[in-house]
Amino acid sequence: MAKAWPVPGLRRRMRFRDAAGRVILTRWYEMMSYEEGTLLGEDIEELHAMRVSSRRLRSALDAFEGAFPPKRFRPYVRQVKRITDVLGDARDLDVAIERLRAMADDAAPDERPGLYGLIDRSHRERRLQDPVIAELFADLHRRGFPREFERFVTKHTGVRRKDLALAKRRDGA
Repeated sequence: MAKAWPVPGLRRRMRFRDAAGRVILTRWYEMMSYEEGTLLGEDIEELHAMRVSSRRLRSALDAFEGAFPPKRFRPYVRQVKRITDVLGDARDLDVAIERLRAMADDAAPDERPGLYGLIDRSHRERRLQDPVIAELFADLHRRGFPREFERFVTKHTGVRRKDLALAKRRDGA
Protein backbone atom coordinates (compact mmCIF):
# COMPACT_ATOMS: atom_id res chain seq x y z
CA MET A 1 0.00 0.00 0.00
CA ALA A 2 1.20 3.49 -0.80
CA LYS A 3 2.61 5.38 2.13
CA ALA A 4 0.82 8.62 3.00
CA TRP A 5 2.68 11.75 2.03
CA PRO A 6 3.96 13.80 4.95
CA VAL A 7 2.08 17.08 5.36
CA PRO A 8 4.57 19.94 4.90
CA GLY A 9 4.58 22.58 7.60
CA LEU A 10 2.06 20.84 9.85
CA ARG A 11 2.74 21.85 13.44
CA ARG A 12 1.05 21.06 16.71
CA ARG A 13 -0.08 24.59 17.58
CA MET A 14 -1.11 25.95 14.21
CA ARG A 15 -4.46 27.46 13.33
CA PHE A 16 -7.18 24.94 12.53
CA ARG A 17 -7.78 26.46 9.07
CA ASP A 18 -4.08 26.35 8.21
CA ALA A 19 -3.86 22.71 9.26
CA ALA A 20 -7.04 21.96 7.28
CA GLY A 21 -5.62 23.48 4.11
CA ARG A 22 -2.28 21.75 4.45
CA VAL A 23 -3.74 18.31 5.15
CA ILE A 24 -6.54 18.46 2.58
CA LEU A 25 -4.40 19.81 -0.25
CA THR A 26 -1.60 17.33 0.49
CA ARG A 27 -4.08 14.46 0.39
CA TRP A 28 -5.64 15.84 -2.82
CA TYR A 29 -2.27 16.06 -4.60
CA GLU A 30 -1.31 12.64 -3.28
CA MET A 31 -4.50 11.10 -4.68
CA MET A 32 -4.22 12.84 -8.03
CA SER A 33 -0.59 11.72 -8.41
CA TYR A 34 -1.99 8.25 -9.18
CA GLU A 35 -4.40 9.40 -11.87
CA GLU A 36 -2.19 8.66 -14.87
CA GLY A 37 -1.23 5.18 -13.68
CA THR A 38 -4.81 4.38 -12.76
CA LEU A 39 -6.06 5.42 -16.19
CA LEU A 40 -3.33 3.41 -17.92
CA GLY A 41 -4.61 0.34 -16.11
CA GLU A 42 -1.35 -1.57 -16.44
CA ASP A 43 -0.71 -2.02 -12.71
CA ILE A 44 -3.55 -2.68 -10.28
CA GLU A 45 -1.45 -1.17 -7.49
CA GLU A 46 -1.88 2.28 -9.08
CA LEU A 47 -5.64 2.04 -8.67
CA HIS A 48 -5.20 0.64 -5.16
CA ALA A 49 -2.91 3.51 -4.15
CA MET A 50 -5.32 6.06 -5.61
CA ARG A 51 -8.27 4.55 -3.76
CA VAL A 52 -6.36 4.48 -0.46
CA SER A 53 -5.36 8.10 -1.04
CA SER A 54 -8.97 9.03 -1.80
CA ARG A 55 -10.04 7.49 1.49
CA ARG A 56 -7.37 9.49 3.30
CA LEU A 57 -8.70 12.61 1.59
CA ARG A 58 -12.27 11.78 2.64
CA SER A 59 -11.12 11.35 6.22
CA ALA A 60 -9.35 14.71 6.09
CA LEU A 61 -12.48 16.35 4.70
CA ASP A 62 -14.53 14.87 7.55
CA ALA A 63 -11.97 15.93 10.16
CA PHE A 64 -11.73 19.51 8.91
CA GLU A 65 -15.29 20.20 7.77
CA GLY A 66 -15.59 22.92 10.42
CA ALA A 67 -13.09 25.07 8.49
CA PHE A 68 -15.53 25.47 5.59
CA PRO A 69 -19.03 26.83 5.01
CA PRO A 70 -21.23 23.69 5.17
CA LYS A 71 -23.45 24.28 2.13
CA ARG A 72 -20.52 25.13 -0.14
CA PHE A 73 -18.41 22.30 1.26
CA ARG A 74 -20.88 19.44 0.76
CA PRO A 75 -20.58 19.24 -3.05
CA TYR A 76 -16.82 18.78 -2.75
CA VAL A 77 -17.26 16.02 -0.18
CA ARG A 78 -19.83 14.33 -2.44
CA GLN A 79 -17.46 14.49 -5.41
CA VAL A 80 -14.59 12.95 -3.46
CA LYS A 81 -16.98 10.25 -2.22
CA ARG A 82 -17.96 9.60 -5.86
CA ILE A 83 -14.28 9.19 -6.77
CA THR A 84 -13.73 6.78 -3.87
CA ASP A 85 -16.83 4.76 -4.76
CA VAL A 86 -15.93 4.39 -8.45
CA LEU A 87 -12.37 3.39 -7.60
CA GLY A 88 -13.69 1.00 -4.95
CA ASP A 89 -15.90 -0.83 -7.42
CA ALA A 90 -12.89 -1.58 -9.61
CA ARG A 91 -10.60 -2.36 -6.69
CA ASP A 92 -13.09 -4.84 -5.24
CA LEU A 93 -13.00 -6.76 -8.51
CA ASP A 94 -9.17 -6.69 -8.58
CA VAL A 95 -9.12 -8.17 -5.08
CA ALA A 96 -11.73 -10.79 -5.99
CA ILE A 97 -9.69 -11.86 -9.02
CA GLU A 98 -6.53 -12.21 -6.94
CA ARG A 99 -8.32 -14.27 -4.29
CA LEU A 100 -10.07 -16.48 -6.83
CA ARG A 101 -6.73 -17.17 -8.54
CA ALA A 102 -5.20 -18.19 -5.22
CA MET A 103 -8.20 -20.43 -4.52
CA ALA A 104 -7.96 -22.00 -7.98
CA ASP A 105 -4.28 -22.79 -7.43
CA ASP A 106 -5.14 -24.71 -4.26
CA ALA A 107 -8.47 -26.17 -5.41
CA ALA A 108 -9.20 -29.75 -6.28
CA PRO A 109 -9.12 -30.40 -10.04
CA ASP A 110 -12.92 -30.78 -10.26
CA GLU A 111 -13.43 -27.37 -8.55
CA ARG A 112 -11.09 -25.42 -10.82
CA PRO A 113 -13.44 -25.01 -13.83
CA GLY A 114 -15.99 -23.24 -11.64
CA LEU A 115 -13.35 -20.97 -10.16
CA TYR A 116 -11.92 -20.21 -13.61
CA GLY A 117 -15.43 -19.29 -14.72
CA LEU A 118 -15.74 -16.85 -11.82
CA ILE A 119 -12.33 -15.41 -12.63
CA ASP A 120 -13.34 -14.88 -16.28
CA ARG A 121 -16.60 -13.22 -15.26
CA SER A 122 -14.79 -10.98 -12.78
CA HIS A 123 -12.28 -10.01 -15.48
CA ARG A 124 -15.14 -9.05 -17.82
CA GLU A 125 -16.80 -6.99 -15.10
CA ARG A 126 -13.47 -5.36 -14.23
CA ARG A 127 -12.84 -4.37 -17.87
CA LEU A 128 -16.20 -2.60 -17.80
CA GLN A 129 -14.91 -0.45 -14.94
CA ASP A 130 -12.03 1.06 -16.94
CA PRO A 131 -14.26 3.28 -19.11
CA VAL A 132 -16.26 4.29 -16.01
CA ILE A 133 -13.06 5.43 -14.31
CA ALA A 134 -11.86 7.18 -17.47
CA GLU A 135 -15.18 9.00 -17.83
CA LEU A 136 -15.15 10.03 -14.19
CA PHE A 137 -11.78 11.75 -14.53
CA ALA A 138 -12.60 13.17 -17.97
CA ASP A 139 -15.75 14.67 -16.44
CA LEU A 140 -13.81 16.08 -13.48
CA HIS A 141 -11.35 17.78 -15.81
CA ARG A 142 -14.05 19.01 -18.22
CA ARG A 143 -15.80 20.70 -15.34
CA GLY A 144 -12.54 22.08 -13.96
CA PHE A 145 -13.07 20.31 -10.64
CA PRO A 146 -9.37 19.95 -9.70
CA ARG A 147 -8.70 23.67 -10.05
CA GLU A 148 -12.05 24.58 -8.45
CA PHE A 149 -11.38 22.30 -5.47
CA GLU A 150 -7.92 23.78 -4.94
CA ARG A 151 -9.31 27.33 -5.17
CA PHE A 152 -12.07 26.53 -2.69
CA VAL A 153 -9.64 25.09 -0.13
CA THR A 154 -7.22 28.00 -0.67
CA LYS A 155 -9.96 30.60 -0.32
CA HIS A 156 -11.12 29.24 3.03
CA THR A 157 -7.76 28.30 4.53
CA GLY A 158 -5.23 30.59 2.88
CA VAL A 159 -2.96 27.63 2.09
CA ARG A 160 -1.69 27.34 -1.48
CA ARG A 161 0.26 24.68 -3.31
CA LYS A 162 3.44 26.73 -3.12
CA ASP A 163 3.04 26.84 0.70
CA LEU A 164 3.32 23.07 0.68
CA ALA A 165 6.41 22.93 -1.52
CA LEU A 166 5.05 19.75 -3.07
CA ALA A 167 6.36 18.55 -6.36
CA LYS A 168 4.14 16.43 -8.56
CA ARG A 169 6.07 13.41 -7.40
CA ARG A 170 4.81 10.22 -5.88
CA ASP A 171 6.82 10.47 -2.70
CA GLY A 172 5.51 13.91 -1.82
CA ALA A 173 9.04 15.23 -1.35
